[in-house]
Amino acid sequence: MTDEVRPETPIPVDRLSASVDEIERAIDSALAKLEAERKAEATRAAEAAAHKAGVSRRVSIAALLLTMMMSFLGFVRAKSDSDESDDKLVVQQSRSEAATEWALYQTKTAQRSGFIEAQDALAREVLSLQANDPRRRLARFHHHEYEAKVRLLDEENRQVFHRVQNLNMREYKAHKDGNHHHRRTERYDMGIRTLTLALVLISVTLLVDRAYLYWVGLLIAAIGALFGVTGYFLR
Repeated sequence: MTDEVRPETPIPVDRLSASVDEIERAIDSALAKLEAERKAEATRAAEAAAHKAGVSRRVSIAALLLTMMMSFLGFVRAKSDSDESDDKLVVQQSRSEAATEWALYQTKTAQRSGFIEAQDALAREVLSLQANDPRRRLARFHHHEYEAKVRLLDEENRQVFHRVQNLNMREYKAHKDGNHHHRRTERYDMGIRTLTLALVLISVTLLVDRAYLYWVGLLIAAIGALFGVTGYFLR
């Protein structure tokens, strides 16, 4: 039995042309989609780079300002600490000198008491002598001599007492100034520690990209600056 060969049905030209157009449109659509995704990715990358650059710029400016404030507080803290040490030295010197002057005052007071007792003894001795006794004239001479020495000791004691008072006053003022400088030093220390914490938080912002850390760091920096200002103007 002979097989019959059927002739192939030809594809219409219009249908073939339509299929080619669909393929071209699909390719164009895919290329357009890829281009849009590439542009979107480039835009996101540019925005991320701009954001990172902005954050880096803000952090750099804040870090520079914080470093300057910490340097200033470190300088005034060192000066305050030096002033406190000087005041302590003045307190010790004034206390030592006042003790020496007070010992001198007591010595001169004892000498004055000895002259007073000698003068009283001389006066009692004169009462037992006759009016024409030459020893009365000698006693009168010694009496005037004792009076002169007593007046001299009184004058010296007044000067010593004033020196002791001045030394006590200098010790009091130095002690008061020392406490004042100590309080200022403590404020400066608190300010430096607070600013250091703020600098750490602001620097971490670059690593973790958390905006709230930057603002928290600025808030803590403001508190540290407040400590420094109150310490500088503390009276």
